[in-house]
Amino acid sequence: MTPTLVLVHGGTVTSTMWDPVLEHLRTPARAVDLPGRRYHPADLSTITRDDWVGAVVDEIIADDLGPVVLVGHSSGGYVIPEVSAVLPDRVAHLVFVAATVPADGERPVDYIKPRLRELAESSEELVRTMAAGKTLGGLLPGEPPISTDLEVVENGPRMGLEAPGPLLEIYHGWATVPPELPRTFIRCQQDRVVTPELVDRMLPHMGNVTIVDIDAGHEVTRESPVTLARILDRIAATAEVNTAPPRHPG
Repeated sequence: MTPTLVLVHGGTVTSTMWDPVLEHLRTPARAVDLPGRRYHPADLSTITRDDWVGAVVDEIIADDLGPVVLVGHSSGGYVIPEVSAVLPDRVAHLVFVAATVPADGERPVDYIKPRLRELAESSEELVRTMAAGKTLGGLLPGEPPISTDLEVVENGPRMGLEAPGPLLEIYHGWATVPPELPRTFIRCQQDRVVTPELVDRMLPHMGNVTIVDIDAGHEVTRESPVTLARILDRIAATAEVNTAPPRHPG
């Protein structure tokens, strides 16, 4: 059975970040909006990582997708492991693209530059106050308005406001990930956000992970969409072999 690529965006963007890649993929794909943006409105001040994980799980189940290859970019990297733990019989491969992947017992914020980490920690209450009652738009020109009682803000392609909860929560995702689940990290050699050095720091707690290098920066979906699409197609083709039902002799 051909798997579906389930594409999970990172912070300050929406599912539309995958648009440049989608047009080059041969594999069926679904780009998911996490709660708090576009047509999945939610109060940014109260969103948790469980909300994000649950939204991806719900979309896979609602559309009866499976097998799936989960692809997480940036902060999407600390969403997809827990999705695989909830749906171990559907997830065939984890793909981390320029992703933040904390170790159990640590927080995603521990993996950003010290100056930015200090700012995020010291301004948590201010950010929650600014985000209260708001959800992100991120709508493309001509798209219908969002139906919600929340205040819809920031319709640009890149947004400044973000849910503080998932960034600051302690992570406990790896303990429940099936150890035999294949995983790949796409390391962007020009990335100044998730640098190659930071990737090396994260690899030990990711288990048996395959590294694929790409000459691009953090916004790899925009900078190198064709190359990224080809890599994801190859991974999906391998996942298709690994998840195919056994053939009986004769």
